[in-house]
Amino acid sequence: MQILTPEDFVEDLDPSNDLSRRVFVKGLGFVSAALLMGSLGGCEKLADAIRHRPIRRRLRIGSPQVDADIDTYRQAVAAMKALSSGDPRSWTAQAEIHGTVAGGFNFCEHGTDHFFDWHRGYLFYFEKICQKLTGKPKFGLPYWNWNQDPDINPAFLDSSSPLFLGRTRNSMSGSNSITTAELDPIFADTNFFTFRIQLEGTPHNTVHGYIGGTMGTGGSALDPLFWAHHCMVDYCWAKWNIELGNNNTNDATWFNHVNDHFVDADGNPANVTAGITTIMPLLSYQYESSAIGSSPAAAAIKTKAEFQKVEKRIREGANIRFEVKQRIRLADRAVVSVVKSFSTETRVTPQDFARIINTETAQERIFASVDYAQLPPASDFSANSSTPIEDPHYAGSFAFFGTAAPNAAPTGSEHRQQPKFLVNLTNTIQRLKRSQELKEESSISLQLVPVPFAGKFEKEDTQLVLNGIEIIITPVIINPASQ
Repeated sequence: MQILTPEDFVEDLDPSNDLSRRVFVKGLGFVSAALLMGSLGGCEKLADAIRHRPIRRRLRIGSPQVDADIDTYRQAVAAMKALSSGDPRSWTAQAEIHGTVAGGFNFCEHGTDHFFDWHRGYLFYFEKICQKLTGKPKFGLPYWNWNQDPDINPAFLDSSSPLFLGRTRNSMSGSNSITTAELDPIFADTNFFTFRIQLEGTPHNTVHGYIGGTMGTGGSALDPLFWAHHCMVDYCWAKWNIELGNNNTNDATWFNHVNDHFVDADGNPANVTAGITTIMPLLSYQYESSAIGSSPAAAAIKTKAEFQKVEKRIREGANIRFEVKQRIRLADRAVVSVVKSFSTETRVTPQDFARIINTETAQERIFASVDYAQLPPASDFSANSSTPIEDPHYAGSFAFFGTAAPNAAPTGSEHRQQPKFLVNLTNTIQRLKRSQELKEESSISLQLVPVPFAGKFEKEDTQLVLNGIEIIITPVIINPASQ
């Protein structure tokens, strides 16, 4: 993305003074120039800052550029750990914005529609602190593409390095959650809301729990690997949105939501709206593209016209809603033991059941919506991951992450979590229909199978409180061909 000019996105500059200079971004209002670009000055200086914005590269072995990024990151982590405990930029203070090992989450968004944008703001300000403390303003946080490289990069395994922390596992190999077969249906989902729920519940949550140790707790940001993992999650959103041509919602409530409790490079309180985070990958930093599942690395945008087209689409969003065309209740509130599977069957009219199995997949998607009232105190297992992906009855998996014991005193007062998970049933239902295992006079049996990551549960007496399970049918969003 190299050919940019200020008029691509800027309508006006407010030069009242250098410290508060603002850029008016079309459709988003006045934004601090320093917030987005880390630069103050006229239009040409801003445009130059965008052209040469930091690159977030994929962690891998054998790249001198990646090695340099790792070295800068190592320096930044060491510098943050050396700061006084009263400095809000210190390593522990930054981690506690997210949560703590003992107390769970603090101010982060999990299980809500702001999971993506809150963590993007968190990464953005953390990256600015790294740049300031190392004196390297072009540094970009590297991301761990666990789909292409399931093993943790060796730089995080050196016990003498600031990047090291003890973990239960050093690879995601053996987990279905990051495989192409699991990710492709998620990335094929064109609805912002259902894409978010699946990406968070499956690869994001499972990586936290499977890698384990501090990474499996609310204090996961104490592990330097957390930031590389969440850069990957952020890249997943950017790839889906920018490279694959899908749209974020333009709902005003979502767009104007303020994400806060962040700290800027100088230690001052900072915040950012959800709407502003959508354009950050175009103005503030850029990702080195790489493959995720069957979606290949994308070619860079080469012309001004291409950039303008993408920027306009991202900035405007689209009228995306979480619309449910039909709900079929499968189970009501129940207490479920983690050592036993939970099964339920559809009990619906023949007409409703026929509608489910005869759904036109080009127009509608079928999900199992699993809603929990209470999650487990440990995140050492996932649901359904013991069934091989090749099994025709396999639909998908999800994992829990960062939950606290029911009676634990929270360390923060603003964390919002709505423990709901979606599993896409569309392909499984169609597969069973083709094999004649599922007919209009049949019923659908849905089974949740808790599977411990370590072969045994940390606490076998753990119980989950299930609010309910539904089969929901949602419309497929068709993106215009001209996008």
